[in-house]
Amino acid sequence: MLLLAVSSGIRAQKPETLKLFSIALQDSVPVKVWLPEDYQPGRKYPVIYEFIYDHTNFIAATLQNMWSTPQTIVVYAEIEGGNEHYSNPWLTDAGQKYYAFLKNELLDSITARYHTTCRTAMGLSQGADYLNYILRNDPQLFDSYAVFSIERPVYYQANLQTYTSKLANKISYFIAVANDMQERMDFAARLYDSLKTSPYLNIRKEYYPHAEHSYSILYGLPDALNFIYEDYALFPDPAPGEKPAGYFDRVLAEKNAKYGMLNYPGFILHLCTLLETTQATPDEIRSLLSRVNGHENTGDLELFNLGPSLMQAGLYEAAGQAFRLSLEKQKGAAPRMDPASIYSWLARAYEKLGEDAKALETLEEGYEQTQSKGGGFLLYRIGTVRIEKNLDVKAGIGTLKTLLSQVRQNTVMTVFIPTDKIYAEIAKGYWKLKDKKQARENLRKALELNPDNPEARELQKKLNEGEKPVK
Repeated sequence: MLLLAVSSGIRAQKPETLKLFSIALQDSVPVKVWLPEDYQPGRKYPVIYEFIYDHTNFIAATLQNMWSTPQTIVVYAEIEGGNEHYSNPWLTDAGQKYYAFLKNELLDSITARYHTTCRTAMGLSQGADYLNYILRNDPQLFDSYAVFSIERPVYYQANLQTYTSKLANKISYFIAVANDMQERMDFAARLYDSLKTSPYLNIRKEYYPHAEHSYSILYGLPDALNFIYEDYALFPDPAPGEKPAGYFDRVLAEKNAKYGMLNYPGFILHLCTLLETTQATPDEIRSLLSRVNGHENTGDLELFNLGPSLMQAGLYEAAGQAFRLSLEKQKGAAPRMDPASIYSWLARAYEKLGEDAKALETLEEGYEQTQSKGGGFLLYRIGTVRIEKNLDVKAGIGTLKTLLSQVRQNTVMTVFIPTDKIYAEIAKGYWKLKDKKQARENLRKALELNPDNPEARELQKKLNEGEKPVK
């Protein structure tokens, strides 16, 4: 297993090592506990236990690098399985004592010490057999099971449906099959076939043709984690008549109860999708924005992302509020959004509301705040709003000429403001001022840079046909 040991130190930190005294064993048992990278003692976490063989460094490192899974505590206890005698369906005497330690002491100790939520058991080879022993005898001990490369199935082939007959709640069961001995592979197939219709199991089997017996966990762990935590990154739709703020509170409560946390970026994206077609009232949306703004994981990016979705739904005032809140968040933390983009979107919201003067004022405020960081895009927007909305066409032309000067001096980025667009907008301004000579001259420059500029070609057509601008 050298490959696992070498490859697993990606981001997982060093484990805590405990010595838990066992009444059943009358001795102390070493226990290794991997905590998430930014573990917080007051928060609850799901926990994964691995038995018999120890790959917990690899499991913890994989979890740290997966976006779709919650932050999870990973535990390994040095127990004697006592299930190595494959012709016997029971444990050895020592195995029974260690099993009593597991059931009656280890799980409660970890739960009390770290405030854990849902529990998963994992095992490779003989560890997979040990998990099946638990599933046959005490399936309710864990919420999920992941077995990799089942070892010797001789003694539990009959009546496999009885595995789950003691369950009160549905559990998940993942089977990883390696390119292995044929009897192991055949048994894994029979095991899956006998359990796949069980009403007590959410079950999945995956075959890894490039994995030898000892390496199925290397290949199958990400699939197992995504399966076990599949609803962590999935979110229900609102109930009929459910208000947005109530929906927000409900999903948070449900996910926190199960996982101690929420996939918050994913949830915000889900909210964005819902808001694009929402029928909620402005007051209901304001209440939702208040909830989002007050959440500990909300930053400028989360609030900004809600804005375009609210625009799509025609809730321009609420969108403006989201953009303003996003700007406020930037004052208390390192910004993740470009403030110039937020100001530009905020101005669009005002334009949609018919408040053109307020849109221009917002753009000017944004330029004052961001010009030292490259406010060229806002200069372009200021110039175009002045011209398009007839707020001050002459000043708009002057603004765009200032922008052209910055472009020539290479002091502003032109990625989103190609020079041909600037010339075309200046031409439009001169056309509105009835200065056809300057309008044609700037159109020529625009079309030399980009013969396919649609705005320049449209204005050229109007000039050639003698159409007069409408103010």
